[in-house]
Amino acid sequence: MDLRLRRRILLFLTLVCIASGAFADNTYHQKETDDYVTLGDLTVEPGSSDVYQLKVFLNGTQIYTAFGMDIELPSGLEPVMKEDSNGDMRPDVRYWMGTNTIFPYIEDEDSGNKMFSHTLTASYGVIGKNILRMSCLSLKRENFRDESGQLVTIRCKATPYLKPGVDDVHITKCHFITNEKVLIDGKEMRGLQYNCKDRTETITALAHSTATINVSAKNQWGSCVVPFDIPVLPSGLEAYTVTVTDRESGIAYLKQQTSILAYTPVLLYAKNGFSGTYSGDVDEPKYKEVAQQNIIYGAIVPQTKDDGFVLQNLGDGVKLYAMSGQTFEIPAGKCWVKPTIYNGAKYMEMVIDDGTTGIGSVECSNGAAQHEPVYYSLDGKRVENPLPGKIYIVDGQKVLKLK
Repeated sequence: MDLRLRRRILLFLTLVCIASGAFADNTYHQKETDDYVTLGDLTVEPGSSDVYQLKVFLNGTQIYTAFGMDIELPSGLEPVMKEDSNGDMRPDVRYWMGTNTIFPYIEDEDSGNKMFSHTLTASYGVIGKNILRMSCLSLKRENFRDESGQLVTIRCKATPYLKPGVDDVHITKCHFITNEKVLIDGKEMRGLQYNCKDRTETITALAHSTATINVSAKNQWGSCVVPFDIPVLPSGLEAYTVTVTDRESGIAYLKQQTSILAYTPVLLYAKNGFSGTYSGDVDEPKYKEVAQQNIIYGAIVPQTKDDGFVLQNLGDGVKLYAMSGQTFEIPAGKCWVKPTIYNGAKYMEMVIDDGTTGIGSVECSNGAAQHEPVYYSLDGKRVENPLPGKIYIVDGQKVLKLK
């Protein structure tokens, strides 16, 4: 869309917004209508690579010329984003141009190509989380061809973390505009807005999901939570739950797992990095937006947090750094750590707990040490220059060297 056309659309939308308000002389008001929009039936499989089409229909009683609405999608059902002519990423929403389209057009006699007069604009996540906003209008104010029919198709994908079962889709701020004459400040203009009642429609998500687990070769550490069991871990990937003791609140103890259970957040370690895709059945009653196992939490629905610890590499190796009031967006499928008691440390040391008593010699979160540690490799050989990111034996315990 060229700049001139964008400006004309913005000007038209501004005029529509002006027309939609009550003016000082009280000669113009919006009207309410029982006309409404519905969604076509849609069943999706979470984590599938398929692109789904969510169809939006008008059920009307009069002829309109333009519309606008907000559609709040359930977390995990996201519109496909595509780059527009200006390099901006926009949701892939298309007005219906097929047989019996509601939108007016001119058909070329020779080629049969249709030239439509209406323009559709859309945004996602701009005015609210999970909210897709769209508007459609004709700069020539051409009327729709019918009172009812399909309006748009929203191309979307289902993430691995979409709640299984029936999910709500909320339609709000829905309005349609006619070409009726109205008086605004004593001037005759065209364009009367009809407001629809808010409405809730549904989509269905299958109780089966597919998720990809990634650990970068550079950082070697990551985290994950999945809504299904992964019974056996592949070679090269290690998973750990996280605990802590009150007397050593600056230390996160990692308990190695042989599998990853549904809704059980874990830290991951892969010496050479890892990427793998897994599928499994999802137990719908066990669904939760935030999963917890001791002091580690996993986001099934994206979370905004400013308290706790997150895995970061700030140039000194991967550590559990304190958020310290800084806001972090935790994506779906990722984790953070929040001990019940901690001493204001900037980061937590990660120590592998193999079931022995005592904590051995580990570096504390303030950089001090209980005594000069002696490092041994896993095969029992003494190591004079232990490397960050490697696991060693110190005083009989497996210890991750952080710095």
